[in-house]
Amino acid sequence: MSILNYSLSFIIFFGCSIIHNDANAADDVSTVMELYANKGHHNRIESPFNGVMLVAKNDKLLLKKAYGFADKEQKQALTTNTPFLIGSITKQFTAMLVLQQVQYGVLELNKSIVDYLPYFPKDKGQKITIHRLLSHTSGLPHYEGLRRQNIDMDKFMAKNITPSAYAKLISEMDLINEPGTEFYYSSQNYILLGAILEQVTGQSFQQLLQKNITQPLGLKNTGFVDNDLLEKTVAKGHNFSEIGFFSELFSSKKGEYTTVKNRHQSNTFSTGGMHSTVDDLYLWSKAVKQHKILPKDLTQKMFTPNLGGYGYGWFINHETMIRFNPFIQLISHGGSLDGYSSNIAMYQDGTTIIYLSNVTPVGDIRLTMNMHLSANNVAVDAFKRDIRIPKINGDLDDFNDDGGIDALRKYYQEISRRAGYHVKLSQWGYQELIKLYLSANKTDQAITYYEELLTQYTTPSKQWINQIGYDFLGHKAFKQAITVFQLNTINYSYSASAFDSLGDAYRANNQLTLAQVNYQKAIMLSKNNNGRNLAYYQKQLRSVLKNS
Repeated sequence: MSILNYSLSFIIFFGCSIIHNDANAADDVSTVMELYANKGHHNRIESPFNGVMLVAKNDKLLLKKAYGFADKEQKQALTTNTPFLIGSITKQFTAMLVLQQVQYGVLELNKSIVDYLPYFPKDKGQKITIHRLLSHTSGLPHYEGLRRQNIDMDKFMAKNITPSAYAKLISEMDLINEPGTEFYYSSQNYILLGAILEQVTGQSFQQLLQKNITQPLGLKNTGFVDNDLLEKTVAKGHNFSEIGFFSELFSSKKGEYTTVKNRHQSNTFSTGGMHSTVDDLYLWSKAVKQHKILPKDLTQKMFTPNLGGYGYGWFINHETMIRFNPFIQLISHGGSLDGYSSNIAMYQDGTTIIYLSNVTPVGDIRLTMNMHLSANNVAVDAFKRDIRIPKINGDLDDFNDDGGIDALRKYYQEISRRAGYHVKLSQWGYQELIKLYLSANKTDQAITYYEELLTQYTTPSKQWINQIGYDFLGHKAFKQAITVFQLNTINYSYSASAFDSLGDAYRANNQLTLAQVNYQKAIMLSKNNNGRNLAYYQKQLRSVLKNS
């Protein structure tokens, strides 16, 4: 189902449910933003908001305001015209450039990489089409694909690399699933699209942006520049860490801010290297919806959900956002770089939310969705979902009283219906489900759900597999914990923490020799990758040697 064609009954239901008089919307939005700017980290958006927020409803601006600093060390204040790095919002522009070349007949969506990049291995490249790159269904890994090649990521992110050289690195990556079978978000897809654009047009990514997007649309503060110009152009990125509740009581400081160093532009490139302002992105969002630089049929193609709800450069009814508010329909995409966070959300009800921040972390989903509620005069604390997930993070009795596994399946069926694509139980959901059954001493059922997770996610997240492993370990299911942790050492063989966790499981099962081997592997990987936890891994090894 395309977001452009959902049912009239749903529109009426949505309109009656949460849309009210717009008269005081600006004040409501402003009040919420002042709260987030002053105490954002205590209102579940992870840090005090520092950036620029734009909120519009039916082409009427409700809020456009800058909060905080552009450069904390130099005490430079932000303005609404300050450019920011926009991270993966870049993918929207890359997708547009690709579809323009499809319009001109230069590229074809169903042709493969090897039709355009002759140096890409045929056995792999013939399965990876332009469509699969655009929709993140190519089977390519994310940045872990570089780590698996023993590439030092700190050095890589600081180096200059040509698009063709980067594409050749990607060509050496092993696929993590069969192309076309699974959604797996990977920035490598859009690096390859940038390389293909340059190959077939004979123009640089920057030239293509200027000629085909920024100049025609009058986007005066949007583009892709080298690092020298970047340093002079955009707000400085910062990381935020809390100083602790009691420390904050006796201090005016909100936390500790650290200025970050930007990655080299050549390795963010067409996947995350652009900069922009909220005004330019607002113009861009309207131009895309109004088909100003792409025909309507290709725009609809761009906004049609594929596996995982991803269109081309846009999420359609992002699953986390639609679980947060099942009433809404929207097209959105966020961006994240060290020190920067951004998001564009275009709602079917006419609301547009755009923010750019130069302090991370930012709880982008909660911030965006709560601003949408406020823009529609819905009090955040008063908002109630018409459907909700059963109590999965309590105990098994509570879960079963709330409908149990049948209710959980039905919830995801309904979310999928509203989203317009199949929404899977999240990896977090599987972890909670496994923990529920372990807490009730039903280990066999917990193992069943772990095995189901592996059927749904070919290469599951290291984070959630690690957590599941410790859940089994905490309930003395030692052999199963070992099996779980082993999966992470296979999928993330570059990860010191994966081997440390496996060492913990062997140690708990009194297999001390194998525990030593894995702690030693963790130490070696940590040394090779300048890991922060080297001293801890060394302590783990000394401890197990002492008890051997």
